[in-house]
Amino acid sequence: MFGHLGVSPELTAVYELLVTGGSRTTDEIGVAVVVLEQMRELGLVRHLPGDVWQAVAPDLAVEALIAAREEANRRARADVGPLMELYLRNRDEELADNAFVEVVSGKDAVRDLWRTLLGGAREEVCVLDQPPYLSPQEEHAELEDSTRQRDVQWRVVYDRSAVDLPGRVAEIIEMVAAGERARVTPTLPFKLAVIDAHAAVLPVASGDVIDKVLLIRPSALLDVLRSTFELYWDKGIPFSPGGIYAAAADIDPNLLGLLAAGLTDESIARQLGLAPRTVQRRVRQLMDRCGAQTRFQAGVQAMRRGWL
Repeated sequence: MFGHLGVSPELTAVYELLVTGGSRTTDEIGVAVVVLEQMRELGLVRHLPGDVWQAVAPDLAVEALIAAREEANRRARADVGPLMELYLRNRDEELADNAFVEVVSGKDAVRDLWRTLLGGAREEVCVLDQPPYLSPQEEHAELEDSTRQRDVQWRVVYDRSAVDLPGRVAEIIEMVAAGERARVTPTLPFKLAVIDAHAAVLPVASGDVIDKVLLIRPSALLDVLRSTFELYWDKGIPFSPGGIYAAAADIDPNLLGLLAAGLTDESIARQLGLAPRTVQRRVRQLMDRCGAQTRFQAGVQAMRRGWL
């Protein structure tokens, strides 16, 4: 029960034995005294007179383990400064002069960096999303889900070119249903991922391939990139299929979201599995209902009416 807090299966088994079976002596437990002393240091058991070992109440034991883990994390962060100085001292002079930007090259190195950054994320990951992609969507979804299990929030702004990819709408719908907050915009200036307030990744694409990224550490540049994300987040159209209210229940929210994102009728038809004429008719009906003269006006009116 304590595996995710760093307690070994052996210690967990002994603790469960004492919880379910009551207090016991060392001989009755059947493990070395050093094991029981280790559990006592972790705050899992008490050593009573008569060589009797008693389990600490589970709620108190969990809090003790969490406190120990937090203290270890605090010490690890305190050690980062000196280690970073050593790291930079052994890099070339150019990198030392520009320590807040590091170039990471090679697909494997870039993928490992991304996994490491997400593994250390604690609060929020902000992404400007557009093709090309380094890894399959299934792999990305797995990584995103693993961070959400630690209560890390995701905000993603999708470029129209990303939404237009075959099957992409269904994938985004799944991510939104899992907790991602998503918006769509006609154009983005570049791909970007900002992890908490301590790092950003700026991919460098060569044609349709990403094999190099810029890792930006806390600096004025990182602040600018965070502000850039917020700018496009504020301008983006919320991607919230199913979020339309009752007054507009006859309007397909998927159609509305794709229309607001600026996709053509042909692209919308392909994403929704509809005939282009069907899409054209529904878009025309929506425009008439909103009193809009253009598709863009229809998207704006939909937002003002709370349909998105």
